[in-house]
Amino acid sequence: MKSAFRNSIWILFFLICVVFTSFAEVSLPIIGWRTFSRKITSAGRLREIRDAGFTWLIQCCESPDDARYLLSEAEKAEVKLILGFKEDVKKMMDYAEALTAVAKDSSALGYYYIDDEPHIQEAETIRDCVNRYAVLDPKHPCYLNLYGSICDLRNRRDEERQLIHTGCSTYAEYIRRFYDIVPLKMISFDMYPILSFKPLVDSNLRLHGERVFLRERWYETLEATRAFAQERKIPMFAFALATAHRHIPAHNYPVPTMEHLRLQHYSNLAYGAQVLQYFRCVARRDPVYERIREMNKEIQARAYVFVGCEVVGVWHTGIDVPIGTKRLKNEFLPPFVKSFSVPDGGTALVSWLRNNGREYLMVVNRDPNDDITLKAKFVSGVEFVRRDGSRAQASTYSDTFWLDPGDTVIFSSSVR
Repeated sequence: MKSAFRNSIWILFFLICVVFTSFAEVSLPIIGWRTFSRKITSAGRLREIRDAGFTWLIQCCESPDDARYLLSEAEKAEVKLILGFKEDVKKMMDYAEALTAVAKDSSALGYYYIDDEPHIQEAETIRDCVNRYAVLDPKHPCYLNLYGSICDLRNRRDEERQLIHTGCSTYAEYIRRFYDIVPLKMISFDMYPILSFKPLVDSNLRLHGERVFLRERWYETLEATRAFAQERKIPMFAFALATAHRHIPAHNYPVPTMEHLRLQHYSNLAYGAQVLQYFRCVARRDPVYERIREMNKEIQARAYVFVGCEVVGVWHTGIDVPIGTKRLKNEFLPPFVKSFSVPDGGTALVSWLRNNGREYLMVVNRDPNDDITLKAKFVSGVEFVRRDGSRAQASTYSDTFWLDPGDTVIFSSSVR
């Protein structure tokens, strides 16, 4: 009897270790958009970036010799590079043989950087470049970032700007036409959603409690990107803005708070993003550095929920739901949910995820200014996924949850 009991304990201990190890080893790639000159790039500087939670860095070089040095320093710091010549497709073509000869065997190479926010008229040139690198180095794909939706109802002229900048009248048309020409193995777009009513006097627009608003077509852009990524079976890369930034013509992007970072990246994850990005990667250990570091630790603690997940559905609550999205109906919810409501017109993003034999319900407060209340009850065995990644029985919690701006709660079940 004692022997059988001891064996049972060891089996249980082994299973716990296996589960814990599998969770611990799962992580999301997190990219910093930052180009450092060779003069200030070193393994020490790159380790500072890694300490903030960045695992990849977009880094442009001036020559193949420059690339060799940058890769060498990145190897020492255990950071991967997305490497290329700054928004110069012609130079990427001209130096294709020399750059791949230097880079392809480096453990620090992640992707070849091709271009940022291209016009549809550039697609054929970019296609030729991508195909050239695929021949020279089939192990490492190419990276390219597209415009997000420029149209916004607050400014009717944005429709003209969409056409001017992309050559297409809508974002959905832009990505489809571009990928019908260019055989990329990932999709990345930038659209920074949080705007301030305050003017940007300098590069340090801090809000001190003032209210912000969201761009009206941000969630529509996430909807279109998710659907396209699922159709093409390619991973979605999605950005958060990490710095004050001027927005033409009327409003500006403030220095992000933790609430702003959470809202951006938890929305990205709810829509199935497999790689997270920041514009820009912090250059020094300033207050934003610590916010990003905290945000990245928080994300990685629950990365096992998101890495490789299937998005079953995404819906929204509120008096009004964002343009291009679907309103939640209770019949859409997974079977482990007994009751669910967001009182007083609360604005929630609700995502049903499936991963590694488990079902997840993720609820994000999409209000950038005010908290919301969630009331939910679940069947027996459902777990609450804590911020540190640990899980506890949901039945031990109240059925009322308060979500700060941008924050999320996640529930997990093996019930299908």
